[in-house]
Amino acid sequence: MLALAVMAAAVLTAGCAASSTPRATSPASSARAVGAASQSVPATAVSLSSVSPGTGALTSNVPACTSADLQASLGGGTGAGMSQDHTGLQLRNIGSSACTVQGYPAVSWVAETGGDEIGRPAARSPDATGRTEQVVTLAPGAMASAPLDIVAAAAIPQAECKPVAVSGLQVYPPGGQPALFIPLPTPAGGYGECSLATKQPTLIVGYVQAGVQPGGGGLG
Repeated sequence: MLALAVMAAAVLTAGCAASSTPRATSPASSARAVGAASQSVPATAVSLSSVSPGTGALTSNVPACTSADLQASLGGGTGAGMSQDHTGLQLRNIGSSACTVQGYPAVSWVAETGGDEIGRPAARSPDATGRTEQVVTLAPGAMASAPLDIVAAAAIPQAECKPVAVSGLQVYPPGGQPALFIPLPTPAGGYGECSLATKQPTLIVGYVQAGVQPGGGGLG
């Protein structure tokens, strides 16, 4: 009887020790536990706004203007100078909703509407104040403009220029296609425009800014 009592006590002690010893956890079960914990955390929706190039400011959802939204003309500026005209390339929003423009338009002389380009496209002129191009939002009917210098071909030797008659200016708005057209034909008996890429550019354009170029002169 004494031996049976001793054996029962030993079995009871071993069982208590086994129940107090922690189980080893497998890597698979640990991974499942971590995954379950991460799924229990609610996800946070993050909305990213676009940044306007050159401004560092957040932009709205106003779309960029297309060529169909715009009408091109010349006007503003200080008018005629020595052998050149200081005017403005004007872009008016003729659409029914607001749109944006930013950067430099591409300008060149053409022989006819939709025809071949004549000479060198307009050279880009940086802003003398050191400012950078900005996003300009145009409400319906509003206008933006870029400074445009038109050098008279007569000021360039014919041997270097080789002038030909032109019908006007071909204009690609910043980021826009197809081209817009501004009638500006060579006057009857006129000198025409340079067909060669002369050392001195005959067209110089700046970036688009809000409103009309100051001065009120120019070609209309």
